[in-house]
Amino acid sequence: MKKNKKSKLFPYGFERREVIGYSMDKDKTPLYRVTRILPKKKTNYKSIFRVSIVLLLLICGAVFLAGCSTTPIVDSRGKSSANIEGTAERYHDDYYTCVSIVDDNTNAFVDTSKIVYNKLRWRVLWLSPKLQTKNDLVNNCLEGRGYSVLNK
Repeated sequence: MKKNKKSKLFPYGFERREVIGYSMDKDKTPLYRVTRILPKKKTNYKSIFRVSIVLLLLICGAVFLAGCSTTPIVDSRGKSSANIEGTAERYHDDYYTCVSIVDDNTNAFVDTSKIVYNKLRWRVLWLSPKLQTKNDLVNNCLEGRGYSVLNK
């Protein structure tokens, strides 16, 4: 029996020759059983791990961003000193005015860092003060215009 070696006939595996007998000729040449041994297919666990991590991060990012983009819940019948009648006729105009004022005076990168900071406050047992994000500023603006904002 010969060692496994790469054959020209089987470039994608090894050829193994096994003597099964000899011919009846004068020279007694051996008869071989030729088998091909294919290399094992390797599963690339690194790529599976990387794809699963990327999918997990995308799902977590989508959930995180979906929680950040909430519009304020306003009690339209609530009354305050600025909104004496308690009507919601000008709510959309006031809301979009507040959003444009806040967008003009804030930075998206700084706001994202404030959101991350507020999410990580539990690490110091909520002893650090909460920073105001864009949503908080819009809610404060609407409260200043006389609306009762329920989600703070």
